Amino acid sequence: MYTDLPNTGSAEWTISDMYPSGNYVLGLTAYASTPVTNPVSAESAEFTLSRQALTEDLYPLYSNAHWEVPKAEVATISTSTYSGVSVSSLSIMPTMDPGSVFTPFERYYDSKLKALGWKVDNYLAAGGHVGGQTGYRKDGAVILTRFQIVYLSVPKNAPSECPCDVTLSLFSGN
Repeated sequence: MYTDLPNTGSAEWTISDMYPSGNYVLGLTAYASTPVTNPVSAESAEFTLSRQALTEDLYPLYSNAHWEVPKAEVATISTSTYSGVSVSSLSIMPTMDPGSVFTPFERYYDSKLKALGWKVDNYLAAGGHVGGQTGYRKDGAVILTRFQIVYLSVPKNAPSECPCDVTLSLFSGN
């Protein structure tokens, strides 16, 4: 809700990612002051909100994870910026080995994307103790497969740093 907008005949705002693609109508109410007396209400013409979607090559999504709603994202790698869409899994808690979560995910997409003509681009790769990313390119488009590990507190005598939560994510864009 926006209030105290100047009467210029137009207004601009950013539409939240919570609104999916679809047809919408804006409801408008104007009044001179509070308390509100004699409000004037109107509706806009129907308009379509169109969101970029994950590339079709990422479907069906990896079935061993529950996926959140896709959202618009800008991914920056070195000096390059890619606009697109990402989707993340709900956290997955492995008992001792986070690799048992992200390795099958990486293998699934590596095999699937290469079969569809995507090529690994090492410029888009990233990795470390708490996450990793593999990048693919095809016809000017980019796909990133990513995982992130969040280590939970463990007793001092624990044999490893787990338990931990692993989140998987996918990004596609240009």
